[in-house]
Amino acid sequence: ALRIIADAGLPSEISTYVRALRQDIDYAADFGADSVHLVIPVSDLHIRKKMRKTREQVLEMALDAVTYARERGLVVELSGEDASRADPAFVREVYAGGIEHGADRLCFCDTVGLLTPERVAEVIPGLCLAPLSIHCHDDLGMAMANTVAALRAGATCAHVTVNGLGERAGNTPLEELVMALETLYGYETGIQTRNLYHLSSVVSRMTGVPLP
Repeated sequence: ALRIIADAGLPSEISTYVRALRQDIDYAADFGADSVHLVIPVSDLHIRKKMRKTREQVLEMALDAVTYARERGLVVELSGEDASRADPAFVREVYAGGIEHGADRLCFCDTVGLLTPERVAEVIPGLCLAPLSIHCHDDLGMAMANTVAALRAGATCAHVTVNGLGERAGNTPLEELVMALETLYGYETGIQTRNLYHLSSVVSRMTGVPLP
């Protein structure tokens, strides 16, 4: 699938999700990705229960993966998984180390949708050590609000999906965020908004998930 997309001649940077594993990074590089969304757990809960490692071990994994991905010629976005439940000081340490090892940009993941706009305003400004993406989930219906709050707090990119499709309750919807930025905040996104309805309709038809 990655090779088909990479060979499609799209005027886009082709990025793919990878774990902090050289095998994943090799797949990305070998099959035509331009960049990787390199995800590493940063909350103590995920580090302990999911990874069965220590903070120090996870940090070492992250830095090794960033270095290797750069060696493979990939643009690297270092992403902190479950960052909204993590110690902000440790998230900052991971981000700073990643930048030192060549990461081009960063990402803050609200993996289980527990952020609030107030919390976003507290933590995001101190983590903008490089271009920072915000990745929100809609478990409690807050993805859009949290994404807008993060952009206002210093994040430079938002992760979105067409129609908000994603695991569990989904992600921040592309079409809603674009129209909110354009109409409520007067921000020119550069998106051809007249094409959004057609795009949403096609995705809805192909996935069988109705439009709200």
